[in-house]
Amino acid sequence: MWQRRALELNTQDIWNWQQVISVVDYAHEQGFNTLVLGAADLLDKLVTPEAYNNARFDDRISSQQRSRCVYLNQVAAHCREQGLALYLQCKELSFPTDLLLHHPELLDDKHSLRMDTDFWCNYLAAKVELLMQQIPRLSGLLLAISNSDSLLRFSAPSGDAINGVAPVTTLWPTNADSEQIYHRLFSAVARVMHYHQRHLVLRAFPASHQDIGNVLNAIRTLPESVSVAIKVTPERFWPEFPNNPALLDVTEREVWVELDLAGEEVGWGNLPFLRYTEVQGRLLWCREKNPAIVSALCRISWEGVDNHSVIGTLSEFTLFACSRLLTNQTAATNESTLFAQWLMTRYQWQPDDSVLHTMQALLDQAHQAISLSLYTRHHVFHRHSLLPTSFGQAIWSLYGQLNRNHWLPGSGQDITFDPQHAELASQNLYHIAKEKDAAWQLAEQCQQAALQFSREHTMPDALRQRWQQEWRGLTLYCRAFVHAQKAFFTLHYCKQVENNWTLREIAKTNIQALYGIGHEMEDFCLQHRDYPVSLHVMFDAERPRALADSLQQQLAELT
Repeated sequence: MWQRRALELNTQDIWNWQQVISVVDYAHEQGFNTLVLGAADLLDKLVTPEAYNNARFDDRISSQQRSRCVYLNQVAAHCREQGLALYLQCKELSFPTDLLLHHPELLDDKHSLRMDTDFWCNYLAAKVELLMQQIPRLSGLLLAISNSDSLLRFSAPSGDAINGVAPVTTLWPTNADSEQIYHRLFSAVARVMHYHQRHLVLRAFPASHQDIGNVLNAIRTLPESVSVAIKVTPERFWPEFPNNPALLDVTEREVWVELDLAGEEVGWGNLPFLRYTEVQGRLLWCREKNPAIVSALCRISWEGVDNHSVIGTLSEFTLFACSRLLTNQTAATNESTLFAQWLMTRYQWQPDDSVLHTMQALLDQAHQAISLSLYTRHHVFHRHSLLPTSFGQAIWSLYGQLNRNHWLPGSGQDITFDPQHAELASQNLYHIAKEKDAAWQLAEQCQQAALQFSREHTMPDALRQRWQQEWRGLTLYCRAFVHAQKAFFTLHYCKQVENNWTLREIAKTNIQALYGIGHEMEDFCLQHRDYPVSLHVMFDAERPRALADSLQQQLAELT
C-alpha cells in the first residue's frame, strides 16, 4: 500500500464548502488519506506578514485573508474526522506589486527586479510562518519555487529562444548561483515547517528542463524529513512522454509521484479518454525502479478551468482504478473487472459481458482518435488540450518549450522540414497528413457507433446522459485539430522547403475548414447549453477563428 494517497483539487472550487466536502467524502470512500487544495498564488490569498504590510488598516487582510484561513481550518477539521490529512499546494515567489513601492532597493537601475536572496528568503519564511499560525490544523505544504510563474525570475524559461526574445545569458545566474538560490529559499521554508512540526513537500517544478538538476541538488542537503514531489512525466502530463527520469534521482527521502488524472492534456474529462493501462504501467515502474517513491498525488482538476473536476465523468474510471492500484487491491483484477466494479459503484449498473466489452472497445477507439488528433507523430501540438491561437504559438509549442526531442533525442526528426533533406521533409508531411485523415475517420466511426450504442441498450439515465455528452463533441473536437495541423504543417513546409500552388491550395482548404469549425462550435454550444461549462470552454469558437486568421496571414505572405 502506498504511504500517502492524495487527491488534489486546484480550481476556485477549493473555496466552495459543499464541493470540497464532496471531494473529501469521495476520497474517504475510495481509500485516499490526504486532500490537497492548491492554487498558484494561494499564500497571497491567505497571509500578508505584518513586517511587509504598509497599510495601517486593510480589509483585504483583516477580513478576506482571515476568513479564508478560518475556512481552511474548518476544512482541515472535517478532513481529520474522515481520516484525511489536509495539505495546501502553491507556487512561489509571488508578492503584491505594492511591495516594490516600499522596497525600491529591489529594483535595479533598469527598473528590473533584482534577486536579493536575503530579502526573498526572509519574505517567504515570514509568509509560511504566518500561514502555520493561522491554520493550526494544517498537516503540510506542497511548495514549488516556480519562477516562470513569478515576476521574480532567476532562471531562463524554456521556449524563449524560439520566440526571438531570449534574454542575454549574462542576465541569468550561473547554474551554481541558481542552485544556491533554490537551496536558500527551500531551507528558509524548511526551518519554519520543522519548527511547527508540519510536513514540507517540495515540488521539482523549475523554470525549464535545464534547471531540474539545480532544483534536485538544492534539495539533497535538506533534512530527510523534507519530501519531494515529481511529475510522472517530464515537463507536463503528456501520455506520449516517457517516465520522468528525475524520479530515479532522489533516493534519500520520501518521493511523491504527481499524476494528472484530470486529463489536462487530453480533454479534461470532457471527452472519453481512459488511461488505466498507462497509469498502471507508470506506477509499476515507479515502485520497481525507486523504493523511495512511496506516495502519490492524483490531480482531479486543472486550474485553467473552474467548476469542473474529473469526478462524475467517464474518465473518473481512471481515478477509481488508480485508487485500487494505490491500495494494492488489483493484484488479480484485470481492467474489465475494474470497469465493471466502477459502473456498479458509480451507477449501480451491472451490464452483461458483451455490453461491457462493446463499451470498452468504443472507449479504446476514442482514446486512439483523440491521441491521433491532439498529437502529431507523438509530438504534442499545443498544451492544455487547446488549439494554439496563432502560427507563431504553434511553432513555439512544437519546436520550443514543448519540444519532445529534449527527452527523446532524435524523435524530432519526423516533424522537421529541412530543405537540405527535401525528400525526408516531403515524407514527413505526407505521414502527418495520413495520420490526421486516420484520426478524423476513426473519430467519426466511433462517435456514430457510441451514440447508436446508447440508443440500443438500456443504461442508467445518469450514465446515458454523460455518455452522450462526451461522445457528441468528439468528432468536432478532433476535426478542429486535424484541419489546424494540416494547414499549419503545410504552410510550415512551404516556408521551409517548397512553396507551390498545390500546397497553398491545401492550406487554404484547411484554413477555410477551420473557420467553419468555429461556426460549428458556436452551434454546438447553443444546442447544448445545459452541458458542463468546461465543455463550452473547450469549444470556444474564438480559438479556431484566431488560429485561422493567423494562418491566413501566413498564406498571404507566400503568394
